[in-house]
Amino acid sequence: LLVAVAGFFVYRFFQQGSSAYYLTGAVIFAAAGLLGLIGVLAAKWQNVVLNLGISLFFLDFVFAEIEWDKFAQALLEANYWWMIPSTLAIFVHLYFRTLRWQWLLKPIGDVTFWPAFRALVIGITGNVVLPARAGEFIRAYVIGRSTGVSKTGAFATLVVERIFDGLTVLLVLLGVIIFGVRNADLQRAGILGAVFYLGALAALFVFMSKRHWADWLIHKLLPQKLADTALGVLDGFTSGLAVLKSPKNLGMVLLWNVFTWVAIPVSFYFALLAFDFGSPVPWMAAILMLPAMALALTIPGAPAGVGLVQFAVKLTLDTSFAGLPLAADFGEKVAAASILIHISQFAPEVVAGVVSFMVEGLSTSDIKAGQQFTPEEQPAG
Repeated sequence: LLVAVAGFFVYRFFQQGSSAYYLTGAVIFAAAGLLGLIGVLAAKWQNVVLNLGISLFFLDFVFAEIEWDKFAQALLEANYWWMIPSTLAIFVHLYFRTLRWQWLLKPIGDVTFWPAFRALVIGITGNVVLPARAGEFIRAYVIGRSTGVSKTGAFATLVVERIFDGLTVLLVLLGVIIFGVRNADLQRAGILGAVFYLGALAALFVFMSKRHWADWLIHKLLPQKLADTALGVLDGFTSGLAVLKSPKNLGMVLLWNVFTWVAIPVSFYFALLAFDFGSPVPWMAAILMLPAMALALTIPGAPAGVGLVQFAVKLTLDTSFAGLPLAADFGEKVAAASILIHISQFAPEVVAGVVSFMVEGLSTSDIKAGQQFTPEEQPAG
């Protein structure tokens, strides 16, 4: 993969007329790839370099053709007052997301708002700055540490939450396609996503209804001591899935899920109003940006989705403004909007996460414990 990234930089080097930037990238990624193939560069550092390469690959689609002086002018001329309602919408999103998680947690314990909110934003911040979505493990660790609920059960609620998130994003994507947005890449991504998330949801329901199959298999394959430990872990995980058996709890989760995801396109729309693209911002642009960004962020990349967010914004705006009168510096304004939207989406969550980290009295050792936490043993039921 590193050699493939290097190949992209070689291609761009010849296409763009011997750019020093592309030549440097080609050399760095080719060297990293070759060092990895002969076993000199550790896998950890191969992943770091590869994630950087993926982000640079997507950034190239947004920034390669723009004029930098016009880009700077677009940032200077933006109406930053629109960032106030855009940021407020993110906090509204976090409020409803916390309420949704409280209902997901109810089967394993009544968790009050502020501990749930702090664990939520700490986990989001962890996802922004740490690899492999480690924030999900940290979030389960923090809520277990602060409230005493089962960490394994809490992690199971995050699995359910992610499935609801994925299905919601796919429903939004289906809606914008029905209303006339035609993009083959988004349609293919939507089909693959639907297969994955519907399959995951079906697997959870099968697990809940046929749990005794897993118990039988564990007893069959493992020694008694290991079997008891594994069953204890499954008991904790199953407790976090209990919301799927309660119509009331599930109904409340679905209600807050709607409000959670409505707030995000509202935030996008306010941020887009900061720029004059040559035509009024189509309302569909903010809605289409939700699934475009969600699908882009499933791709491994640099921390905070650098490059992936910018690509999603460009894809959305190029699709939404197709056929409309455009400003002469439309490309530069799209690039500027991608930076502003990135900041407006991640900065409020990260600031809240850092403050919550300090309020919880956490340390770097807690981050390591959260990343590596093992499900607590419970008596096999």
